[in-house]
Amino acid sequence: MNQNRGRLSGGCTYSTMSVLNSVAQIAAKYSVNSELLLDAFAEAWVRDKSQCENLEIVCRKQDQGSSVILITCNDKVIWQFPVEGKILEKPEAFKPQIPLISSPVPNPSQCSTERHICDLKTGMRGIAVTGEVREVPPRILVFTKYGSEAFVSNILLVDKTGSIRLSLWDKQINSVAVGDTINVENASTNMFRGRLQLRLGKSGKMSVDPSQES
Repeated sequence: MNQNRGRLSGGCTYSTMSVLNSVAQIAAKYSVNSELLLDAFAEAWVRDKSQCENLEIVCRKQDQGSSVILITCNDKVIWQFPVEGKILEKPEAFKPQIPLISSPVPNPSQCSTERHICDLKTGMRGIAVTGEVREVPPRILVFTKYGSEAFVSNILLVDKTGSIRLSLWDKQINSVAVGDTINVENASTNMFRGRLQLRLGKSGKMSVDPSQES
């Protein structure tokens, strides 16, 4: 009898790889981060519902060892499948096994990244936001994951629809002041200490808008 039946090399079952393949394909098609999508599965497992950019994730049914995860986009069902509990309990362990699938390059004439703050949700990428700086907290010295020192300040950015914290590092902090209107490009969102936060990352840009001086 074949003891490896139903399993692939590395200990993953065909069911596990089917889920991870689906995560990769959905992430590529809807331009979301595949790892954040897997995190959203785990969040829905705990809280019944979660959001990953424009995708809504619902945990519909929990059976022994698995839960049925439903994904919708604009109220349209795009995926529904039982997901093993081990994936939902420890998504970090399965992220390295998510297949790499390139996202289609968006057509600028068909896709706008400009957002209002009230529309931002966790897991978004490529965000453009314009807002006024309302608060620049004192810089805090932190140690990065690479062991180096850096200063960070989570400034408060406000538009007509809401507010959000934007993480600025080192020289970025000195480039803004309360009352400035700034343009943020190619940013992303994540949850930090239970609150939605805006991050620039390596590819993000921020500039003070000279046409809207306070």
